[in-house]
Amino acid sequence: MAACGNASVQELLVGLPGSQPELAGHAVQSLDWAHPTAGEQLWSLAVVGGAAWKMEGALARFHRQHLAPTVNASVQELLVGLPGSQPHLPAHAVQSLDWASPTAGELDWPPPQPSDRHRQLAAHREALTTQCLAVLGDQPQLQAQFQALLQVAQRYAVIREQQARQLTLGWPLLRRCVLRLGETLRTDGVIDQAEDVFFLTRAELDTHAPLQELVKQRRDTWERQRRLLAPLAIGRPPRLLAKELLGAVEAVRTTGPTPKDAIVGQPASPGRATGPIRIIHGPSDFDRFQPGEVLVAREYGIPAVVATGDATTRLDDGQVVTVDGGAGTVHPHD
Repeated sequence: MAACGNASVQELLVGLPGSQPELAGHAVQSLDWAHPTAGEQLWSLAVVGGAAWKMEGALARFHRQHLAPTVNASVQELLVGLPGSQPHLPAHAVQSLDWASPTAGELDWPPPQPSDRHRQLAAHREALTTQCLAVLGDQPQLQAQFQALLQVAQRYAVIREQQARQLTLGWPLLRRCVLRLGETLRTDGVIDQAEDVFFLTRAELDTHAPLQELVKQRRDTWERQRRLLAPLAIGRPPRLLAKELLGAVEAVRTTGPTPKDAIVGQPASPGRATGPIRIIHGPSDFDRFQPGEVLVAREYGIPAVVATGDATTRLDDGQVVTVDGGAGTVHPHD
């Protein structure tokens, strides 16, 4: 999202006139350019993410067949601590893809503190890789197959992380553009605050009639709907695609009995950890999170489970749980 032809996003926003109709025209032109570009980036991210799952699934099946009986480790431990996947919090990072949410730079989020965690994960991955190669040492064909699968899976894992970070690269400038328009509408008495512009449609940007009541209705609907449980899937994917994705997920899941009353999701990062949970609904809750508490954060190589559906409503702050990132379960303790 860095450029459109030979023009940068900054150039699209230079010299915006002060009158509302002209400002709206320039703003809408910028957004018209940004929408398909962001869509292409999101599609690319989805394609790479799907390919990453397939590669990881293929590696997991090989691991389960040829290495698991001897190597006591999860296949996902071979995909952590990779160069280019270090934890990073740029100014364009967001808590939500909804443009109504401010970016990390606007919220003045502090960057991650230097840590040896990534270096430790890398050292463990390298030692585990050496162990796997040693186990296959007397089988050169299997050893070559393992190296090929590992190389591709690691490459896709890094690309997926990097693409996810770059998806919102244009958010700060585009939000400034929209908020500039919102400030003009506020000055003209159309809305009460600049942020209300995110609740208007394109056709409503040129209006001079007060829209406060319309914005209130839409904001109320938004607040009500954002408290609903999100579906784990939207629509029905093609049967073959669904079979491939489910097969990839099951390939990386560790086996064993599921604890009674466990919350079942999808494995995202291997390992097991027990501690009191902390439910975080947004950046305003970050200061409440304490060392030793349970919170998903895949990039840091911490045991993680995703797609549980309703964990935030079934669990309470301070409740002790065990997270099994390989099995994809969260087991609450009495």
